[in-house]
Amino acid sequence: PIGAFEQKLHATCGSFDVRPSKKKSGVWGGVTSVESMNLGITMVSTDLQQITRTSKNIRADHVEDYFLVVQKHGRALMVQGDDGAVLHPGDMILIDSVKPSEFTFFGDRSQQVSLHVPRDGLEKRFDGNIPGGMTLHRGDPAAMAIRAIIAKSQSAPNANAHLQDALFGMIGVVLTEQRVGARARSTALDHIECSVLARAIKHIDFRHRDPEFTPSMLARDLNLQPHQIQRAFKSLGTTVTKYLLAKRLETARHLLQQKARSNRRALVSTIAFSAGFSDISYFNRRFREAFGCAPSESSVNVAP
Repeated sequence: PIGAFEQKLHATCGSFDVRPSKKKSGVWGGVTSVESMNLGITMVSTDLQQITRTSKNIRADHVEDYFLVVQKHGRALMVQGDDGAVLHPGDMILIDSVKPSEFTFFGDRSQQVSLHVPRDGLEKRFDGNIPGGMTLHRGDPAAMAIRAIIAKSQSAPNANAHLQDALFGMIGVVLTEQRVGARARSTALDHIECSVLARAIKHIDFRHRDPEFTPSMLARDLNLQPHQIQRAFKSLGTTVTKYLLAKRLETARHLLQQKARSNRRALVSTIAFSAGFSDISYFNRRFREAFGCAPSESSVNVAP
């Protein structure tokens, strides 16, 4: 019965909501638990549609372990936060029990082994900041080593302490690799964004005085996608549209100052058009917002 399955799951792993598939009143499989490597280990077999651990479930119990979940048979979609993957036999995922998570089985028969790794021991060993949702493919040497450690624990119970230390060490290897990989990806992305930003600023400097020049034209001229340029300007805390407007306003102010110093007779509308504005009322409004006065006011014209 689904109720019995839910009670066993609660007793071993904490509070979860279970959702059967096709309005079934029962569930294939069950929940069993053993202890090995001085860790609780739960084996879950099910053909449910989904099991979820919500914020309400988390508040309902005091479970604070990490779950290292190894897929044994079938498939399952496991998600925590923005991370997740469809797991096939041999794949694994690290789940943080104090954060919401979802396990979807599609109504198919699926089996997992979950190692309950104490939070204090893991975070103390690896200086905290352990992300839930971290996945490991079955072909990764670290995944193969972890599966071997689990298998060894079943035949060598007297080596529990050593095997637990080996398990923690392999988890540390995975954490280190993923952190280094994330930093490398971030560094590569930073270099790409800096290159895009430099090219975009140089092109805006060259073309901003053309009233027909737009951010979409910038992307086309540089053979880039608009989102690539927007992401680059986000690193400056602005957008390409705001940067282009600021550049045009600064050019207009500079032209007004030149006009004041040389006593040349030039209409504000002519200067606005020369700076890249095609709408004089829009120019006047934006100029006042930026500099606190109208373009025609002498205090601006004689500003240094």
